[in-house]
This record gives sequence, C-alpha cells and structure tokens, in this order.
Amino acid sequence: MKSYFADTSFHISGKAWQVRVLLSMWKKNIGPGTPVKDLIAINVRKK
Repeated sequence: MKSYFADTSFHISGKAWQVRVLLSMWKKNIGPGTPVKDLIAINVRKK
C-alpha cells in the first residue's frame, strides 16, 4: 500500500479494501467535513 502526494493531487495504490481503510483513517484524523483540497494541503506541508 502506497500513497503519494503532489502539490495538487494525491495517488493511492493498493487493494480496494486497503484504500478504503486508509481513507477512513484520514477521515477520522482530519474530520468528516474536510474537503479533499485541504487534505492535500495538509499532507504537502508535512514534507
């Protein structure tokens, strides 16, 4: 399972159930109402 963040997008590779688990973990960490663009911005800043 791998995830890559660029300045304007993110890519997740893995099996479908792995992608669902990863997205649900992100959703728990940042809140269910957070837009995808904010998720990208948060992870790009961490680099």
